[in-house]
Amino acid sequence: MGNSRYFVLVFGDPANNGDTLESERYEAEERYPDFSAKPGDLLLLYCTEGYPGHSKQFYGIGVAIHTSPTLIEYRGISFKEPIPLRRSDETFEPEDRKKMGNIRMSTYRAFEIDKQSFVRTVSGQKIEVAWD
Repeated sequence: MGNSRYFVLVFGDPANNGDTLESERYEAEERYPDFSAKPGDLLLLYCTEGYPGHSKQFYGIGVAIHTSPTLIEYRGISFKEPIPLRRSDETFEPEDRKKMGNIRMSTYRAFEIDKQSFVRTVSGQKIEVAWD
């Protein structure tokens, strides 16, 4: 994954837009720009205040497996302890912090971030593994 890019996927209340973390599907809404993620890109899964049980938290990570301008299908894994939003104030590059601050303005729903922002945010996180 040497050429992977890094993205934040923003999940709001699933009752409003239908996207859930468990579905491993992320569909565009008309008011948002097309997605630019490609298979193999890494995704940081963020839940807004309206997402039940995970308000203002980075829930886990995902790897894009199928993408189009209006859909990202991914395989995800949750963190053992979700990361609070405030951590991104310390770990995100300034431009990425600015994007994160604009998500409530309907500008960003899936946006690219710098590799260092991703790495610093997830560094040291334990993941939940469920073997079937």
